[in-house]
Amino acid sequence: PPARLIGEAMHTYILVEKGETLILIDKHAAHERINFDRMRQSPADIPSQTLLEPLPFTPDASDADVLQQYGDVLAELGFTLEPFGRNDYILRGVPAQLDAADALPALEEICAQLRHGARMDAQSVRDEVLKTVACKAAIKAGWQTSDEELRRLVQEVLTRDDIKYCPHGRPVCVTLTKRQLEKQFKRA
Repeated sequence: PPARLIGEAMHTYILVEKGETLILIDKHAAHERINFDRMRQSPADIPSQTLLEPLPFTPDASDADVLQQYGDVLAELGFTLEPFGRNDYILRGVPAQLDAADALPALEEICAQLRHGARMDAQSVRDEVLKTVACKAAIKAGWQTSDEELRRLVQEVLTRDDIKYCPHGRPVCVTLTKRQLEKQFKRA
């Protein structure tokens, strides 16, 4: 049956009626999954956007090791980092999808993930970085979202069988049947 966009609840969940079911879609988790899949399928490097104001970054010793170890992968994924002094770096560019305000928190999160990932192969490192970039670039819960963007997300989620969870493992949608709702309202 065709899906009908009912609207959005709490600026976080998209409500969709499809036949005898009510589908609640977490717009952030859905957009994060779509971003991740799109970036992961691209064989090319992710374009970098140059920051108008480069950002200083002073990692602790373990994060500095991560940056040295995985610097090439980070560069392929749009992070332009330059050593600046003994323990400091200058962040000059970030992945094009990433807002400049999210650049340093994303880099810190990536370092933490890679630091705890032991020895990882190149694809695993790439996936960890892409998870963070996809999350930071996604629509956020609480944001006002246009009806057109909501429709695009619904279309994507309902037409692809592989969009079940965001890259961090959170569910993208929850489905309630008419029967489940009737039981809640003591109609069954």
